[in-house]
Amino acid sequence: MDKRTILIVRKLLFFLLLFTTIRSFAQEQDEQIPLTVQDARSEYLLKIVHNYFRSDPYQNEFGFFLKHLMNDPNLVTKTTRLKTDTSLFYFQGVYKDHNPFGFPSARTEVRLAEKEFVLDDSLSLKDTMIVYQILGFSYNGKTGLASVKNEFTKFNRHYGKHFTSEASDIKQGDEIVGGTEDYFIYAIDASPLSATWVKVDEVQSAFVITLRLKIK
Repeated sequence: MDKRTILIVRKLLFFLLLFTTIRSFAQEQDEQIPLTVQDARSEYLLKIVHNYFRSDPYQNEFGFFLKHLMNDPNLVTKTTRLKTDTSLFYFQGVYKDHNPFGFPSARTEVRLAEKEFVLDDSLSLKDTMIVYQILGFSYNGKTGLASVKNEFTKFNRHYGKHFTSEASDIKQGDEIVGGTEDYFIYAIDASPLSATWVKVDEVQSAFVITLRLKIK
């Protein structure tokens, strides 16, 4: 196979392996078996989901998870856009009182969206993944910005040591307005988990945890 074909195969294998490995680990975690590095990273990913998300995509079939999320009685504001020939699935909701963060979140939001990504530009090969996010907003200007940055630092300090990670800045012109840490389970070029802090405007800031899922 040429290099381009190998790259495509690696990306496809990543998403299949990620979903299969995490589902298998979730079902068999009570068995006393030696853990590989990948298994240990999967375990910490599951802990993060348990600690921050009210609906867990790794515990049951995806349809059950979707029903649980969309019918969560703690959600007071919901927006749903079903998949059509011209648009992908999108769901958004705001929680009444769910605040898993270490700062007083003025608004806690959940988003589930189908996103398109390119497997290969030259061959025009595309696929979709599921992006699942929980967002904690602060409306306290500079104080709120300091709070979400501190939450990001604590999250990375607590969980980052268990993954391979890569940091990047979010820029608006020459100004750095946010930062993202991508965490990796497998040594290939796709991240199933990210943490982000971002300054939305002079009043709003947010801390965001993002999961990327490929459904098998």
